[in-house]
Amino acid sequence: MTDRDIPALDAAGLRRFALTTAAIVAALFGLLLPWLGGFGWPLWPWALAAVLALWGLIRPAGLRPVYRGWMRFGLLASRITTPLILGLVFFLLFVPMGLVMRLAGHDPMRRKLDPQAATYRVPSRPLPRRSVEKPY
Repeated sequence: MTDRDIPALDAAGLRRFALTTAAIVAALFGLLLPWLGGFGWPLWPWALAAVLALWGLIRPAGLRPVYRGWMRFGLLASRITTPLILGLVFFLLFVPMGLVMRLAGHDPMRRKLDPQAATYRVPSRPLPRRSVEKPY
């Protein structure tokens, strides 16, 4: 994770970053989560969103350190969550499916050794001519 992985933004890009982040903070932490959780309506998301939006509108170049820190956090989070989610998918989906298939005796790749077989090659079936002339 280096600074080369973080794209450099001009003033317009930093302004978009500030306004987008402000909108997400206000919508997620100011509206959605309090509504779903039945909490009170906090003021801090609205204050943070207002500060970000004003900062982005008045002096977007000053947001460069905030942007770089946020992007570094995103890169770090992706290095943690991606292997975690893929590992969960593998162990919760594919491993049980493979065990059930193995217990049922199903071998879709036909990997069992057959000493009587002269070859393991499965000839492909020829395609009709119309599938090449009009593929769709």
